[in-house]
Amino acid sequence: MLKKTLVATALVLGASIMVAAPASAVPGYAVDRLDVKAGPDYDYPTVAYARSGARIEINGCLRDWSWCDVSTNRGRGWVLGEDVQAERSGRRVAYGSPWGVSVVQFNVGSYWDSNYKGRGFYRDRENWSRRGNHSSDYGHNDHDGRDRDGDGRDHDRDRPRR
Repeated sequence: MLKKTLVATALVLGASIMVAAPASAVPGYAVDRLDVKAGPDYDYPTVAYARSGARIEINGCLRDWSWCDVSTNRGRGWVLGEDVQAERSGRRVAYGSPWGVSVVQFNVGSYWDSNYKGRGFYRDRENWSRRGNHSSDYGHNDHDGRDRDGDGRDHDRDRPRR
């Protein structure tokens, strides 16, 4: 009986560690202050922030590298691919270079079930699911995403674009 309890406890702990930082995660850094979103688009709820230069884990990116799934010390979610750098052999590797990061897809149902069950916005999961689940083509809206109103300023950060 005690062995079964210990084995079950070990499995639960092991599973929680894998959710926090998958084995295929690549260490990296935030290039700028990151608004970590619940999905690969600016419209998803913000779930965490990371300061510029903060260490993160890059869990994977969409096929077109537009958005990446990351883990920070404050939570897990999606950020623009250009706003992160991978760490390879102790050096920071700029966006677009060969990172060795997995290509992933996004599915609201499974992703939110794994990461956001206790969050207030989770109750609207079905509404977000109707918007669609996304892979390589997501992250490209009819608008630029950042400069939505065409004023030359970043939508989420309210500062001039790079």
